[in-house]
Amino acid sequence: MTTYKNIHGRSIQSLATDPTELSAEGQIWYNTTSDTFKTILVSEAFSSGANMITARRGAAGSFAGSQSSGLGFGGYTGSNAGVALTEEYNGSGWATGGALNKARYSAGGAGTQTAGLCFGGYSNPNQDTEVEEYNGTSWSEETDLPTAISSFACAVGTQTAALNAGGMPAPRTTTFEYDGSSWTATGALNTARQSGFQGAGTQTAAFAAGGDIGGSPGVSLATEEYDGSSWTSVSNCPPTIAVSAAGSGTQTDAILMKGTNSATYDGTNFTAGPSMANDFISKVGNGATTSTAMAFSGNTSGNPTSYTGTTEEFNRSANVITGAAWASGGTTNTARRGQAGIGTQTANIIAGGYTGSYISATESYNGSSWTTLPVSLPGNQSAGAGCGTQTSGITFGGEVAPKAQTNEWNGSSWTSGGAMNTGRQYLAGFGTQTAAVAGGGNYPNTNLTEEYDGSSWTAGNAMNTTRRSLSGAGTESAGLGIGGYTTTPVASTEEYDGTNWTAGGNLNQVRSGMSSSGTQTAALGFAGGTPGFSPTAIGSTENYDGTSWVTSATMAQGRAAGSGTPSGTSTAALQTNGSIQTAPTSHPGASEEFTGETTTVNVKTLTQS
Repeated sequence: MTTYKNIHGRSIQSLATDPTELSAEGQIWYNTTSDTFKTILVSEAFSSGANMITARRGAAGSFAGSQSSGLGFGGYTGSNAGVALTEEYNGSGWATGGALNKARYSAGGAGTQTAGLCFGGYSNPNQDTEVEEYNGTSWSEETDLPTAISSFACAVGTQTAALNAGGMPAPRTTTFEYDGSSWTATGALNTARQSGFQGAGTQTAAFAAGGDIGGSPGVSLATEEYDGSSWTSVSNCPPTIAVSAAGSGTQTDAILMKGTNSATYDGTNFTAGPSMANDFISKVGNGATTSTAMAFSGNTSGNPTSYTGTTEEFNRSANVITGAAWASGGTTNTARRGQAGIGTQTANIIAGGYTGSYISATESYNGSSWTTLPVSLPGNQSAGAGCGTQTSGITFGGEVAPKAQTNEWNGSSWTSGGAMNTGRQYLAGFGTQTAAVAGGGNYPNTNLTEEYDGSSWTAGNAMNTTRRSLSGAGTESAGLGIGGYTTTPVASTEEYDGTNWTAGGNLNQVRSGMSSSGTQTAALGFAGGTPGFSPTAIGSTENYDGTSWVTSATMAQGRAAGSGTPSGTSTAALQTNGSIQTAPTSHPGASEEFTGETTTVNVKTLTQS
């Protein structure tokens, strides 16, 4: 009699808890707690990634790279000249890269994040011949295309072995190969087309699927494979992904993505893939395999002027990936801005603030709801800083005299602490009740730093940049001062080692009035305004790894001058109250909670059905 052990070389295990390691993929075990048989299965699914810094359509990207080293460049944001912006993706979020020498959109892209290639495109008033190479930092001009082309039907390969086919003006059959220094014409497409999918494969093993052929019917479903010299017609692609789709993978294992649809290709047949969450077209793909592909930017289907920076990641894995996200938290009993915040996402205190007049009310948060406490700050206050925990916190500074006031919180009541040497408002604060740091602030704008030891403040070394409306995170010996306002909002970050401030990585978006959470090497910056107080920017979030900032999930409601969780983490933060920049007298009482990206093993319960 054949048994499971005969087939697989091991018996079915009895386990009280499910395994979490991928090595258990395909194995069956009996869970004694749930009284069920279980296994780990491979699944295919899309998950949300962080938005690009600049929403756009018509961007180009690298296709030989991986999901954790994406590259997007150029694009269209409303100007026929296009943009020169480059952004780099690290598997979590986007950061600013070196700008193209020539702004353009609908260009071709190839290569990797550190060896990228941009060619052709459209730059008002015509298609372009310009070719540029990227070294991971900056772009340099190289040998032009033999003819001006944009909206390629296929663009794939590496910086030294690239391929493009088709394109406009007018649907074309031309094919060109690039060897890192020059372009050579080679075998023509059988079907002239433009605006196919962004690409998959290599210079010697590529394929083109679908495309715009002009006139009526206007769309071709024809698929062709390239062998390094000529194109051969194969099976048709599905109409759902025929034009302006993104692609990733190889000639025999690829995925195409358009709108909310996806389809996989195995070198012979197309198969419907999992649905995408966001309906956008003219998107860009990235990835050398379909196991970890991604699509980004584009415009909402049916609305060519609705540009998006949306990013979605495709994973074929035994892991289930849930993207970072903001979710609704409890609503405060008194909506306000400028309050001081203390604690973490699930154990928080807010005190003071501004509702149209200054207040002293204190509320506590348990991770789901806010409770008004029967104690108040010793006087009305707003625009001060706070740090510490829900049972041992501190607030300091503010815009109501005495601006040097310090208040200590013991979990049930407030007491006055030692006064600051320099009273100020809109300052950064981080640390604990007995080891706190105050940096920057106004009036007038200052770069002064002070440290608190639990009873008194001592002057420390000044920040490098004088600013106000900045935020802080970390500890007394490893802190951050982030963003702020000089004469305009700034992007600069400074790191504090307990003695001196040094320059850190710049935010991708300049901002002031933001909130923050985490440590010096794992921080989260969120909300906060930008020049002009753009309502589309003030809900954006960025992660800091101790060196650079990358984009993360966007808040549902952009706001500024609220409170964060400087004693929290970069994966579990809380944003409370604040003001809507386009309506500064509007103070949302709602809180939002941030959860970082998570990865879990795809455990399935076996049934007889």
